[in-house]
Amino acid sequence: MNIAKFAISAMLAVTVLGTLPAMAQDYKASLVSADTLSVGTSGSAPPFSMTSPSGELEGFDIDVVNKLGEALGLTVKFEQLDFAGLLPGLTAGRFDLIASGVTRTPERLASTDFLLLSPYIVNGVAITRRADSTDITGWDSVCGKVMGAVRGGTFQKVAIEKLPADCVTETREYPGSTELFLDLENRRIDFAAHDFLGPNYLVKSGKLSDVVVIDDLLATITQSVAVNAKNKPLADAIDAQFATWREDGTLTGLAEKWFGASIDWSKAE
Repeated sequence: MNIAKFAISAMLAVTVLGTLPAMAQDYKASLVSADTLSVGTSGSAPPFSMTSPSGELEGFDIDVVNKLGEALGLTVKFEQLDFAGLLPGLTAGRFDLIASGVTRTPERLASTDFLLLSPYIVNGVAITRRADSTDITGWDSVCGKVMGAVRGGTFQKVAIEKLPADCVTETREYPGSTELFLDLENRRIDFAAHDFLGPNYLVKSGKLSDVVVIDDLLATITQSVAVNAKNKPLADAIDAQFATWREDGTLTGLAEKWFGASIDWSKAE
């Protein structure tokens, strides 16, 4: 989606947001629990969704959803689940939405099992490796290496699709990024196929050491939240809010807070 399309979305949002009181009864009628936004999140995808030292959920997604709750007049209730179980849980009607850095792939966008919304951030598919693995300099040097990734994620699929056939012959998958990077540190895998912003945050904040995130993006991606397919009014209300937040800088401000980076909306599709 280009900047012009975002401008159109923003104008449409003004109209949609103006009708939110009328729409509220529609999306409230289909909530899992009355007046509550039931949200599935992994809690293991820093800094999208993670657990603080005191055991509280925090991160970009947590801030976004809490702001949505305020805007929509709903109480937010989070439930943690391994990433691989989030979309099936949403499809089964366990949640109203899921928020954990969900990548907007063509397959997910075309799904009738859930509604994947417009972008709330622009990211990329990148390599995270150990600092001493100097032979890995970019995606053109990973053939024959053992790749690690989060189970149910998109990054390993993008890598396998875009790299030469039989380039990566062994892949190991993990419940979350904590386990993924632990095995990277322990040399059970050679590199992690992951997003660019998340590992960068971990390195800059000192939560991940002796690793390097390579600034060689295999693909630019966009991410968002996914909504229960039975609650289209909720999806429309959130999309309208996202359009406003893209326009007024709210999403960019949250990206700067959690990732230390601005959003280049011109690369969003």
